[in-house]
Amino acid sequence: MSQDVMLSFADNQTYMSKEQLKDACPLAFAQAPTNPDVSGKYLFVNTETIVDDLEKLGWLPVQAAQRKGRGKSTIFSKHMVAFQNPDIKITGKDGDDSFPRIIMTNSHDGMQAFKFSVGIFRLVCSNGLVVADEQFSDFKIKHKGYTFEELRSVVNEAVNDLPNKVQVLNDMKNRILTQEEKNKLALDAMLIRAGIEPGSDKAKEFNYDAETIEDILDPKRDADKGDNLWKVFNVVQEKITQGDFHAALTGAKVRKVRKIKSFEKDLKVNKELFKLATALV
Repeated sequence: MSQDVMLSFADNQTYMSKEQLKDACPLAFAQAPTNPDVSGKYLFVNTETIVDDLEKLGWLPVQAAQRKGRGKSTIFSKHMVAFQNPDIKITGKDGDDSFPRIIMTNSHDGMQAFKFSVGIFRLVCSNGLVVADEQFSDFKIKHKGYTFEELRSVVNEAVNDLPNKVQVLNDMKNRILTQEEKNKLALDAMLIRAGIEPGSDKAKEFNYDAETIEDILDPKRDADKGDNLWKVFNVVQEKITQGDFHAALTGAKVRKVRKIKSFEKDLKVNKELFKLATALV
């Protein structure tokens, strides 16, 4: 299976085995660079090595995906593996518990380093968020300089910073939104999904009708009902990334919004949505 899709992970499922990981993301097990023109200085380190090393640190794979190749080409080799530690859990009120995640993207084409982002997986909705933490999400490990010690340093940095992440979430829970703020958050989120910067001149041309905004803000479950920023953000984030609702620009034809299938777009949209929400704290 070689598809560009984020795989779902429910609370009652187990962590991914090597066989499942290989089915979802065969490029993680590549034994040589997929680009024949890589520099002689390029030290090949496959993703399997990172998977094995993260397991030593208690982090196990829960999601995996890879970019589709074009034709028979395998040079388009960017792929993603998300990891979760069963011993590290964020306990929320009313059962809104979540697990921190480390999301790694890699490429075996000799042009990109390992890149790490921080994610949060909510058990209540089986939905993952990606935290827009510029300092950590931009942390890279170059292939030619990879060591287990450096990887451990990156993981420790993420774990040590978790209290700050929890504080941000708590701040979001304490911020009550007006109806106008909720409407704007939903509209700006739709713009982000469409690749349009909120507040830009182009954004002025995109006005979604009232029913679309209402649909985006309508919670799928009672646990997400409320006016605080955390709950509203989670409702909006789930709708924008998972789709399954109808939208229409004012005066235009109604269309069904579908799930984002590209893991790269999913990560990008998630981070931008998080920035959008935390700007309201």
